[in-house]
Amino acid sequence: MARSVKTLLLALLLGTGLAAAPARALDLSDPDQSLAAFIKMRCSLASEDVVTWWKGTIFAHLPAAAPRAILGFEGFNVCRAEKLDDGSYRFLSRELSFYRDLKTGQILERWDNPLNEQSVDVLQVANDPVNHIMGAPGRRMAFPIDRQGEDLLLTFNVPLSYPNPLPPGDWPEESSGETYTGSEHFLFFAKAGEVDDPGVDNAHITLGWTRVGPWLPWMRMGQRPGNLLYIAHGAKLGGIADLPQDMQDEVRERYPEYATAPKQWTQPNETSWTYYRKRMEQQRKEE
Repeated sequence: MARSVKTLLLALLLGTGLAAAPARALDLSDPDQSLAAFIKMRCSLASEDVVTWWKGTIFAHLPAAAPRAILGFEGFNVCRAEKLDDGSYRFLSRELSFYRDLKTGQILERWDNPLNEQSVDVLQVANDPVNHIMGAPGRRMAFPIDRQGEDLLLTFNVPLSYPNPLPPGDWPEESSGETYTGSEHFLFFAKAGEVDDPGVDNAHITLGWTRVGPWLPWMRMGQRPGNLLYIAHGAKLGGIADLPQDMQDEVRERYPEYATAPKQWTQPNETSWTYYRKRMEQQRKEE
């Protein structure tokens, strides 16, 4: 038998006998392995920029009335996770989201508020930074990730209550009260095979997101009873180039820094309320 044929047969036999075994399943009850799984799902273990996109509808919820769809919205977060010497991860990100007309889908610059019949300027969401430490020593615990067959599922709830950056005494039209109260609720879905695989740093996910919160400052609803309900779905993308064209145009022309995650760690984080206050205070100085 020719040497080349023998070599081919040997390679086939070895390939059959030594086929790669399935990745060993992560122990999701272990805080360290659970943290690694979460970073793979939410961002990447490779300290690379990752874009996560979402799209949804905002409902106005008035007392004793059914929620009413009033706005669309679409946005993204760009993140990078950096592992620190103590085993925790420094999560650096910024997020940009646009309010859309429900009928046309166009990005809104001005909006006729049907709840108070005011025409108002729209302030898009431009939060920079949105930074966190994940898995800090002494506070590390397993994320509630469920394994169901080939799928991993995670619900992540964030209740919020803190002094309102826009106190009603100074911002009567924009403030919902002395205290900001709300909550955000994330649903992440990933393939277990990707997350378990030690050769995969960045697992693809799809997601759901719900938020309950007060009226946005630029809506000029003051302390009128009621709240906003946000419902969205989303997924990781390959990059900024996978966003809708009008959002890419906005990033290129008005928000170029949002094409990448922050390079440096900074605090405090930005919110729509602190961003609004900064914009209005700057506008008042210029008048």
